[in-house]
Amino acid sequence: MVDHVHFERELTLLKSDVSKMLFLVSESLNDAIESLETMNETLARRVLESDDMIDELNREIEEKAYQIIARYNPILKQLRYIITILKFSNDLERIGDLSCNIAEKCLFLSERKIRFEMLKEIKDMFGSTLRVVQDSFKAFVEEDVDSAYRLWKFDDVIDEMERRIRRLVVEKIKEDGIPAELALVYILIARDLERIGDHANNLCEEVIYIETGKNMREFLRGVEDGGEGSDS
Repeated sequence: MVDHVHFERELTLLKSDVSKMLFLVSESLNDAIESLETMNETLARRVLESDDMIDELNREIEEKAYQIIARYNPILKQLRYIITILKFSNDLERIGDLSCNIAEKCLFLSERKIRFEMLKEIKDMFGSTLRVVQDSFKAFVEEDVDSAYRLWKFDDVIDEMERRIRRLVVEKIKEDGIPAELALVYILIARDLERIGDHANNLCEEVIYIETGKNMREFLRGVEDGGEGSDS
């Protein structure tokens, strides 16, 4: 039998840790893009240094989650909730790693003295990607399946942004003769942002799973049939 008072208290603390991790990851992603936009090597290195803090927080969340499972033996929705927190934490940790990838591009360009101009399309993609990450966590906190589903579908838009940037870079190579190294950086940044979008998409799937007990295939089948149910 689960001690609901203590269980809920520990779950609240765990969710608070994930909120802190979301803040750190969002800040890291913001700083990574700003470091590129301003070619600020100090800011880029700060992003790389902050990754250790994000990794450590992820380990703490994992340890606390396992302790809660061992102590209270939760079932059904309670267990799904904790598993979802674990997956949220792991996805956020990977987003932090991808932020480091972006920051490293600043150092790469700076070392080679390659002039970098931030493409409007990359800034737009960054804004959309960051918003999806933050809104996915909001959907989780508010147990909002409808929002999670809308955000999940938005992944197609982010994928198209990445393809558009690749096409644009090819045009710039042909028409403007931009250096191959710079073209590669543009493409890799777009790829990193697309992968961040994928991790945010995972978060949306987990929100749907925790609230309905259904994986995306089952959930989509329910949507197509005109409705979906949930269990507890």
